[in-house]
Amino acid sequence: MGTHLADRSRDAQLEPEIQIGEQRSEPRHRTVLQVARLATAHGDELCILRNVSTGGLRAEVYCDLEVGEPVEFELRTGRSIAGRVIWADGASVGVEFDRKVPILAYLAHQAIEELGRRIRAPRVQIGEKGVVRVADREFSVDIVDASQAGMCIRTDRILFTGGACQILADGLGERGAMVRWCHDGEVGLQFKRPLTFQDFAAWRTRGKAVGALN
Repeated sequence: MGTHLADRSRDAQLEPEIQIGEQRSEPRHRTVLQVARLATAHGDELCILRNVSTGGLRAEVYCDLEVGEPVEFELRTGRSIAGRVIWADGASVGVEFDRKVPILAYLAHQAIEELGRRIRAPRVQIGEKGVVRVADREFSVDIVDASQAGMCIRTDRILFTGGACQILADGLGERGAMVRWCHDGEVGLQFKRPLTFQDFAAWRTRGKAVGALN
């Protein structure tokens, strides 16, 4: 994958619906712009869903995927869709679902009400070290998982719900956050300013020779 993270978002919506080398039996009938969790054999990452149909979709990714590789998408509604990569072109991939699904219903906010779930920003496992700064204290923490909206950290230090702090991580810089919950040594942090998809992707791909989005 080539290109830079900062260069593709402006032009992404201008890209043709038919991609070079794409093979499909039915056209994409809806263009969306929704972040989802992408699960692969190499781990979990975020991606942006673009064109979707009952049989497949096109997504923008920031990890290397091979044709034939199995993947699974978890949507904000909590629904999951499994499929297989059928083409890859730079940061774009085409995926054919294992079975046809009512994709528009899966994406719709109404589906959340049906499932009794609320919208939740997709999150991925991180497994890296970070530093939390609270007033005049500074200590190391383990970053368990993260989303564009916040992260879960593990620490033996006491933090208080509603308190403000700063979280520092390699490649992410310093972010202001608020403690949302504490339970059994884990703490949920909500960023005061959510990460853009490009910022999240840049953090996850730092030092890796992979293509980038936008």
